[in-house]
Amino acid sequence: MTAAPTLLVDYYLRRAEQAPESVAFYSHKDATWTPTSWGQFVTEARVLAAGLADLGLKPNDRLGIMAPTGQAWESFQLAGLLLGAAIVGLDAHDQPERLLSIANASGLAGLVIGHAELLARLNPAQIPTLRFVAVITKSAPPPELKLPWAIMEQLLAKNPPRKQIEPPSPATLATIVFTSGSTGAPKGIGYTHAQVCLAVESILEAFLEITPQDRLVCWLPLSNLFQRMLNFCAAGRGAQTYFVADPRTIISHLPTIKPNVFIAVPRFFEKLNEGIDQRLARQSAFARGMVAAALRIGNAVARRQRDGRPISGVLRAAYRLADTLVLNKLRAVMGGEVRFMVSGSAAFPRWLLERFHAMGLLVLEAYGLSENVVPVAINRVSAYRFGSVGRVLRANQVKIGSEGEVLVKGGGVFGGYLTSESGASIDQEGYLATGDQGVIDGDGYLHLVGRISEIFKTSTGRKIAPIGIESKLKRIAGIDQAVVVGAGRKAVGALITLTPGTITSLADANSFQQFARRVADQVPVVLSDESDYMRPAGLAISKRAFAIESGELTSNLKLRRKVIEENYREELDSLFARVEAADSSFNEMVNSDVCILNC
Repeated sequence: MTAAPTLLVDYYLRRAEQAPESVAFYSHKDATWTPTSWGQFVTEARVLAAGLADLGLKPNDRLGIMAPTGQAWESFQLAGLLLGAAIVGLDAHDQPERLLSIANASGLAGLVIGHAELLARLNPAQIPTLRFVAVITKSAPPPELKLPWAIMEQLLAKNPPRKQIEPPSPATLATIVFTSGSTGAPKGIGYTHAQVCLAVESILEAFLEITPQDRLVCWLPLSNLFQRMLNFCAAGRGAQTYFVADPRTIISHLPTIKPNVFIAVPRFFEKLNEGIDQRLARQSAFARGMVAAALRIGNAVARRQRDGRPISGVLRAAYRLADTLVLNKLRAVMGGEVRFMVSGSAAFPRWLLERFHAMGLLVLEAYGLSENVVPVAINRVSAYRFGSVGRVLRANQVKIGSEGEVLVKGGGVFGGYLTSESGASIDQEGYLATGDQGVIDGDGYLHLVGRISEIFKTSTGRKIAPIGIESKLKRIAGIDQAVVVGAGRKAVGALITLTPGTITSLADANSFQQFARRVADQVPVVLSDESDYMRPAGLAISKRAFAIESGELTSNLKLRRKVIEENYREELDSLFARVEAADSSFNEMVNSDVCILNC
């Protein structure tokens, strides 16, 4: 049996040696899917490596890549890794000042960009360590650029290198990632080839179901290390990866790709569910009734599957009919051949997991953090529990601290931040404090309560974990995001944003206020199982969406709560002034975008 790789480049080099003609990737070009074999891909990367070496990229340099998701991103990554450089992913949608901070903290020697216009977001003149810029799309350099400028097409026109490239070592730095900065400035974290390989092998061990015949989709930003690790997983199994450059088009491509395994963040699944509901709303009452009946049958079967209970012959027959008439059509939006899906980066509402499972779509939650490259825990196809983030991966050791905090140690835990004097919160036994509260049940499943930094107390001493409340508020029709606030206040409040379709339907202030009142009326309904003190006493409902560009969302679409509260300080102060004055009649427009009212 071949030993597991300890160099990331070996995932591709081995695959190219074993199956050079097999398809590795599909890229969408001119309305068709163009295949690339493993052999072609590795050859292209070796040629790019020769070109980058000519530009001056050396072992232990840092190569930044800011480009759309696609095969070119992957090619430049492998080229840099072959030369022993560390890859730094840059998200073009991030704030320019944050991009510059990351570039300088990394000490970039080279920068790969998708197109010349991206230099408006990251000025090379402000990166003193930068020695060259390479561009994927053929274009002229801006006149003010004083550095060598290389076009991918020209680099590929060079002959393959004649000399064998000296491979990196397992201890060589493979990548630098940056924390999302949801509560402060981002911090750099370096991981070696051996550490990232450990993560890839851990994922493959958890998902033995992935086969060489499978189709996966790479559509999340490749600045996200988890997406890159999944591409290495595909190479490890010989599966095919389809690149989708524009994430907004992903749904339109899925019926053609027909993925077998699909990875996404919770926001995707929330939007998917919203789209299904919108489509059902346009159907006749009879059709809606059929769907509701089919989902009830699907839910009954799914519950028994989760509980390990037998399915009666009558229920099995009813399910076959429901699946033929309805459920398979609901699954068709995902291509119809998905065996399982994986979600991470944020909490997934349990009710939504159950709804998708009733359709026959299994979504498995996973849990990880930037300071440990190996995912901490994952639900498996053969062992999952909704409401948990799964069982701990073998490469990790996890225990719950005295204050309920999840503690982890293992080979994937980082050694400290590269760009900050503050050290890692690691105890004498080597356990990293994750900052998450959690419990491990009797069957070994890890359940998260919430981020310790996000749990707050009201002035009455009540402790509030906002995530569970927020997920229930988002069940209200028309709600896009919900942020529960109230630290040091007498009661809890909530800031709510609306879906784009809802915003469009609210033509004037009167319709907005009427809609807001309906939302307030639904709050006690969706929170009926929560204690009174957990229910918001008032709402600030905004037609302004949270955005990455405004700093309110991370690139993984997590909420940056401090930024949101600062951006909405005036509205929240107005809300709490009325709540704390025990005003039971307020219902007003603060401005054309925000309505404040009591619940």
